Amino acid sequence: MTNDQKDSMFTLLYALVLIDKRVLKVEADQFFSLLEAYLIRIEPIDYLQAKAQISNWFVPNYKKVLSEMKSPSRDDYLREHIENLKDVEERQDIFDMMNIIAIADNEFHAAEKQFLEKVALIWNVGTAS
Repeated sequence: MTNDQKDSMFTLLYALVLIDKRVLKVEADQFFSLLEAYLIRIEPIDYLQAKAQISNWFVPNYKKVLSEMKSPSRDDYLREHIENLKDVEERQDIFDMMNIIAIADNEFHAAEKQFLEKVALIWNVGTAS
């Protein structure tokens, strides 16, 4: 996975935390823990290196993603990141993480469902929970 694709993966996972216009601790916690476990699994790094990698992305990017999620061009912004990952071998794993974040609060918001259905269609992966 390229750095650009990794950026898109982080962006889409964080977008799931924000898409229902609420930032819940349980969803944010899932974002961090799922990414940490995923990075440890796919790269030769330990948990501290995974945490550092996530923090190094999150600190300079979270405000931009938040701003884009509130903008009228949100769908175009998300589509660009979805398209950037449509040929990535790990897209089912990424989609599964997106699903876990979406239902972490025991509520499957309509915006989460709609977003995941769009991703599933473009990536040709399993459907939303």
